[in-house]
Amino acid sequence: MATTMNPYSLLIVEDNQDLVMGLQDLLHHDGYAVTAAGTVAAALKLIRAHRFNAILLDLGLPDGDGLEVLKESQRLDPSLPVVIVTAHISSDRTVGSLAQGAYAYLTKPYDREELRHTLRRAIGVKELAVKVEQTEHLLSQSEERFRSLVDSATDAIVVADHRGVIVSWNWSASTLFGYADEEAIGQPLTLLMPARYHQAHEQGLAHMESTGKSRVMGSVIEVHGLKKDGTEFPIELSLATWKSAKSSYYSGIIRDISERKKADDALRRHEQLLHAVVNNTTAVIYVKYSDGRYLLINHRFEQLFHITMEQIAGRTDHEIFPKDIADAFRANDVTVLELKKTVEYEEQAPHEDGLHTYLSIKFPLCDHTGKPYATCGISTDITERKRIDGELRANDCRTCHALTAAPVGLWGWDLQTGQLYWSPQVDMLLGVAPGSVRGTQNELLALVHPDDRETIVHAMRHALEPQPADVTFEHRVLRSDGSVFWCVWTGEIIRDQDGIAVHILGTVRAT
Repeated sequence: MATTMNPYSLLIVEDNQDLVMGLQDLLHHDGYAVTAAGTVAAALKLIRAHRFNAILLDLGLPDGDGLEVLKESQRLDPSLPVVIVTAHISSDRTVGSLAQGAYAYLTKPYDREELRHTLRRAIGVKELAVKVEQTEHLLSQSEERFRSLVDSATDAIVVADHRGVIVSWNWSASTLFGYADEEAIGQPLTLLMPARYHQAHEQGLAHMESTGKSRVMGSVIEVHGLKKDGTEFPIELSLATWKSAKSSYYSGIIRDISERKKADDALRRHEQLLHAVVNNTTAVIYVKYSDGRYLLINHRFEQLFHITMEQIAGRTDHEIFPKDIADAFRANDVTVLELKKTVEYEEQAPHEDGLHTYLSIKFPLCDHTGKPYATCGISTDITERKRIDGELRANDCRTCHALTAAPVGLWGWDLQTGQLYWSPQVDMLLGVAPGSVRGTQNELLALVHPDDRETIVHAMRHALEPQPADVTFEHRVLRSDGSVFWCVWTGEIIRDQDGIAVHILGTVRAT
């Protein structure tokens, strides 16, 4: 006596045990009850004794052709979806299997997500087919169950007969296209599609009716739908067909992908913007996987190091730069990955005119778990700046030596605060201890010979007037030992954008 397996039970017919184990792990995780058979004989025994929701079938089996299993399953249950999984891509083994009743085919090595989606669609179509067949025989009893199943789907589901006339659809389809049930049921499918698709649709129906073959059955395609108000919108359409005792039927599972398209368009715009920014900067930008292999470089990198993105992809620094430089790059990258934070380095890279110094900002790129999978670097050539800084430091050193050797000091006067300051050489000229006098105009006047103070006050007042660009004044200094000598103060007046004097900078020397 035949037994009934658990809902959503799958039969895997495959003689490669490694593949079987992988499929079992995947499908068990998804909640399916999985049974496996490695031969035609074992598969036939199982499908005759049990009922499955779908079959994954390899055609190349050790004791025969897997098509025998397909034929027997179709004989026992024409609505049972059989998904062919085969390494053969010839049309007689792929399209040919569809012609013999297979729901869809996948080629090895299979994509796991594609397999999952195909199984979900196959089981959904299987259940829908059963419900439609029941409506033909027990319409009054099955209508409510059919509606409950179909209307619970978030995707639109449309069922049409062999003429392409809508015989049923769910609430999601009504909402999506904007028609009430009575406006759509009994109408041709062309009601839901732009005019440019009508001819191809009619030709496809005729071809399917005459040959039983279709290029789009069992696959997912992207086309456009047409709402009642005339609005076109992009859709993802999955088509299937089955036969009842009286007629053939088509079902379409329809998903509005308008938001996904908008997101894709936004993503493309952001990618274009990113590429424009990355490739139109003078900085060198690059991304390397955690193992050091290059993932991306910008145009500046290509120009400087004479290598293209295609040439560098998958290579490491040790394949491009001298070992000592590559070692330094790699050590810095590893540190960034370990610290999981942005780090700034000075690095050197070889150019045609010798080594250049770069200021490199490096930071980790992390996956959704927070684990770093790559480093990104933005490096700016600071060779010229380093040269200029070196020259400035050397010049400052020479200036300091010159000022130390000569009886010349530096002074400044902040005209906003009235604060005066000068270098230790000026203390020596004024005959005071270094650093003992700093401050106001009155403190300076106290060091000036009494007979010259009025002259100094007049010169300082004159410096605040709008006209002068510089100032010069001189005075005598009476030292504690009774000696007298002259000091000359010269300075340049610095003004703001309104012409107001804000600062004086200059030198002091003895005469």
